[in-house]
Amino acid sequence: MRKKLSSLISSPARRVNSILPDSAFQPPPEDGVLRKRLRILLAAWGVCWFLLPLAVLENVFIDVPENIVWGSYFQFGYDKNPYLGAWIGYLGSWLTGNSLWSSYLLSQLFVLAGLACVWKLGRRMTTEAGAFLAVLFLLGVNYYGIKSVELCDDVMELGFWPLLLLFFHKALRDGNRVGHWLLVGLLAGCCFMVKYYAAVLFASMFLVMVATPEGRRAFRRPGPYLGALVFVIVSLPNFIWLAGNDMVAFRYAFGRASLGEGAPAFEFSFRRMLKYPLRCLTRTLSVLLVPLIPFFVLFFRRDETVKSATFDRRFVAILAWGPFAFTLLFSFVSGGSVNYSWVVPCFPLLGLFLVLWFRPYLNRFSLKCFTGFIIILWVVFAAVFAGRSLWQQPYRKRGCDYENFPGKALASRVTAEWRSRYGTPLPFIIGERRESCNVAVYSPDRPQAYFSANPEFSQWIDEEQIREQGAAILFDGRPNRRPKFLKRLAESGFPMTPEVRIEEERAIPGWFRALAGAPKKDAYVYCFIPPGRK
Repeated sequence: MRKKLSSLISSPARRVNSILPDSAFQPPPEDGVLRKRLRILLAAWGVCWFLLPLAVLENVFIDVPENIVWGSYFQFGYDKNPYLGAWIGYLGSWLTGNSLWSSYLLSQLFVLAGLACVWKLGRRMTTEAGAFLAVLFLLGVNYYGIKSVELCDDVMELGFWPLLLLFFHKALRDGNRVGHWLLVGLLAGCCFMVKYYAAVLFASMFLVMVATPEGRRAFRRPGPYLGALVFVIVSLPNFIWLAGNDMVAFRYAFGRASLGEGAPAFEFSFRRMLKYPLRCLTRTLSVLLVPLIPFFVLFFRRDETVKSATFDRRFVAILAWGPFAFTLLFSFVSGGSVNYSWVVPCFPLLGLFLVLWFRPYLNRFSLKCFTGFIIILWVVFAAVFAGRSLWQQPYRKRGCDYENFPGKALASRVTAEWRSRYGTPLPFIIGERRESCNVAVYSPDRPQAYFSANPEFSQWIDEEQIREQGAAILFDGRPNRRPKFLKRLAESGFPMTPEVRIEEERAIPGWFRALAGAPKKDAYVYCFIPPGRK
């Protein structure tokens, strides 16, 4: 009976083995071959996702001009975020002569830096082939493709988080050197000053220190405490700024999580406790399953001869899933929603987790097939991005997306009209983020942006200067989008000229407009606060 059962099981396996090429039984190449291939692949990846948005977009994503506006005012905090992301965005624009293409370049530099750190961390834990597969897996995650073209805090974290984890591993494994811990503290401060969401990463790192002997031993050394001191030094200016500005960034974050004023913040019903975590879980799994399915199809065999250090396996397991798990836990306990983009930096060690814990049998055939799948997926991602940016959003979609917003045309029109009326450069632009940020960066006068005419959002604005120098006001022309700040300005005694209603075509590259014709138009309204007499 046992022989018959064994025969039934082994027979399909033999048939599968008989049709596989010889490379399926050959070990993957070593001696730096895969490292060279990975360099070529990542270089091509970065060039593609740098040039593609330049070719298919005529306007930038909203976080780009918002960071430039923020960073142009040297503050240690802003109404939504800490200071470092804004400084980086502004510095990139300033170094390239106030151009915006630098945002696409910087975003890919962050992506490639993060992938390089995953490679280096993988080489500390496994073979060259295993580290190659760990990085290759991440290229199948949409966060490193379409989502990576916008230079925002989430994309910056794709570079900062893996860099922090690399030195965190070195600090725990390489003799608890003080220098490594100081770098850990500095990088942790950078992560936190890019986005407060890094707190879920810190919670996972603390769990590593508690759950491993190496981590517990580190508590008896000065390194972690010195690193914590560096973290405090980097973050302290922002904490002081927050205290002096009514904790505005935290109030914004709670508002985005549906925990702000007027929201049922602690309504502990099962429906609310499960709704947001399940929505976040399903959306995230739909992204991760894209590379997971071919991974398990191609690497279904396990290699029992491969061994890895217990610490490395625990390190990777906790940090591959910990940040996402803490995010879901926060949502479940508080009943707050989780913005889809928040989880973008959560999974840099997922590929390495699969390599260390599943221990796939690696051979030349399976690696070539998985590489081929990633390249095909890459082409699909690029085609989807191009089709969406060139056709679906400007020609078919009802509302206008940020990257198709006619920022250049509106800035040119409003600036020209202001100069024609008053004969001076445009000093201020008042509007919601989309309108005010675009005019602020595209207008040759580089006016100061006053977000929603709210001093909490634009701490650099002095309304007395607006009364003296005047300002342009620009807003969405749809009746249901009329801004509330117009009433406040009128009640505060600001005189306003009659409103002018205009229509502008959505922004698309000229070469595609010549092929497809004019895109949809959207309505906008502008008026002016005339300069006051001194």
